Amino acid sequence: MQARLFKNHAHIDSRGRFQRLFDYETYDGEVIELRQVSISDNPQIYTLRGMHFQVSGRPENKFISVLRGEISLVVSNAHLVDKKSDIRNQNFFLTEHDKSTLLVPSGLATGWLSLSSNVLISYLMTARFEECSYSGFCYNDKFANIEWPLSPLIVSDKDRSWPPLI
Repeated sequence: MQARLFKNHAHIDSRGRFQRLFDYETYDGEVIELRQVSISDNPQIYTLRGMHFQVSGRPENKFISVLRGEISLVVSNAHLVDKKSDIRNQNFFLTEHDKSTLLVPSGLATGWLSLSSNVLISYLMTARFEECSYSGFCYNDKFANIEWPLSPLIVSDKDRSWPPLI
């Protein structure tokens, strides 16, 4: 179970850019039923959100695209394994210019660090976000051993206070 990066088609001319964020034919003919579309607006550079994952309910695949700015995004299975050697962290550098969408399979944890000001991210999800069905672990959890490119300046109290994985 790994996240996959897909390049999107973009038409650019004197008026600007028109870009597809999602096309069901791109995803190996899978039947994908979107249930929610959300955005995350992050005005401050070095803002960190995560690490979040779903614990119950309808499986939630996420299609993540950066609409403005740039981020370092991590996808992790650290909350699903017992041995450090089984941890698989995937690191992605995503920008508004790379015209890509990251498909994150349900169950994996995600988090990102804004590397520019005024970052805008789109989330297309196959399940509705429900507050009672998600959890997380701290972005600097020693067991998860995530390598961030820089230290965050802004992290919510909730994201700082997740319990340790082990």
